[in-house]
Amino acid sequence: MIGEIQQKKQAMFIKKSQNKKILIYGVTGQDGSLLAREYVKNNFKVFGVLTTKKRNYKNLKTLKIFNKIKILDGLKISTKNIIQKTKCNYIFFLSGLASVTKSDAKRFESITSNNKILIEILEFIREKNLKKIKILNASSSEIYARNRNTNNEKSEINPASYYGLAKSISTEIVRAYRSQFGIKVFNAILFNHESPLRPSEYVIQKIIQKSKKIISKKNNKLSLGNLDVSRDWGWAKEYVYIMTKLIKLSQADDYIISTNQNKKLRDIVKYIFLYHGLNYKKFIYQKKSLFRTYEVNKISGNNKKLIKAIKYKPKIFIKQIINKMINKEY
Repeated sequence: MIGEIQQKKQAMFIKKSQNKKILIYGVTGQDGSLLAREYVKNNFKVFGVLTTKKRNYKNLKTLKIFNKIKILDGLKISTKNIIQKTKCNYIFFLSGLASVTKSDAKRFESITSNNKILIEILEFIREKNLKKIKILNASSSEIYARNRNTNNEKSEINPASYYGLAKSISTEIVRAYRSQFGIKVFNAILFNHESPLRPSEYVIQKIIQKSKKIISKKNNKLSLGNLDVSRDWGWAKEYVYIMTKLIKLSQADDYIISTNQNKKLRDIVKYIFLYHGLNYKKFIYQKKSLFRTYEVNKISGNNKKLIKAIKYKPKIFIKQIINKMINKEY
């Protein structure tokens, strides 16, 4: 009897989930692909939108979900038609140029790619009064880059890069549409978060890949910039799970997603090389050309508001993250 009741509950959950439709902008990136997997696993219907000519499905194939989601071409289909066609319940905007270094070279693209489609989404929701649709915008800790103190959701927006500026604009756009028009749109202010899905230009992934080449004698040195920068690094899979919990909240708001633990890059380098039984000092070379134009030594965040809202806090910290990345755990 108990078994039958459980089976019925499970069937009802699956049926209810299948009626839910998720729309993800930036579905091929680290966060987008992990988010898609999370919802596919829970029997939601997932649509992913591509917004650039360059198509890379590597992450979706690595996670074995490429054939389990519906891909839409945002260059051929308008934003309003995508929303109408999918009849989505949740929209995740994770799209846009996401590299601090590249953003300074591609300033216009950085600003437009992080904001143009977001505005189109919000305007369409406003015009059609589709307030049942919930939206989550992926903001960044880079909006606080020049602040010296630990940041919370009320801290001054004070970016130091064009990427930080682009995310600052998107954060304020979300706040405006939420307060002026009552749209249920969240800002997830994401601090650094990593996984093996990261491209090689991101520093932890770069160090891991280069250290493996040093072990195999394919390389004998690694050039890095400022080793004294300190960041709050989290586990991308966990942060994506947190985003799924946030968007279910009845009241939309801004939330910092961080671990509340900062670690210097020097310590991360040391740990990665120590994992392989190596002394990092024999292989690491600092190059002034790799220092950022506006170098920010420390960005730290406070996640108390997040924990209070969703009754969950990040549990995976930097050493575990590095172990998982080295061993390619997804």
